[in-house]
Amino acid sequence: MSPVPAAELAAHPFLRGMPDGQVAQLAEVATAAYVPVGHRFFEEGGHARRFWLIRDGHVALDLSVPGQPSLIVETLGAGDMMGVSWLSPPHEWQYGAKALEDTRTFELDGAAVIARCDADPALGYQFFVRLMTVATRRLHSSRIRMLDLYAAPGQTGGR
Repeated sequence: MSPVPAAELAAHPFLRGMPDGQVAQLAEVATAAYVPVGHRFFEEGGHARRFWLIRDGHVALDLSVPGQPSLIVETLGAGDMMGVSWLSPPHEWQYGAKALEDTRTFELDGAAVIARCDADPALGYQFFVRLMTVATRRLHSSRIRMLDLYAAPGQTGGR
């Protein structure tokens, strides 16, 4: 892992358009990481304390199913933000995550980001608007998958 220049971090879609001074604050708690294929970022139920901005590669979010292989619930790729469980109690991962191919990320410390957001409400606003956009998109995606899964035979979720 290595420190992240603010200009590189600012180019990630999650932070694009955020004021330079705010991105610089996040760059102070970010590291660039290379993750090889097969690497487990985290396990369902584990302690959540960080998140990642995916630069390239693909990561599967998976769910444990007793007596069966893990079920992939979503695949994330370049430009995506991964990991929101660090934000709220009980700070436990709701899914597991595994690199499906060699992946490059920016890794950020959740507690350090919260501290910066608390100290700078404008940063907090910018950050949480982006986070809510991700969460809303993921909830919508889950809804569509549920409609497909539980649709009557011969019907689809209607996309």
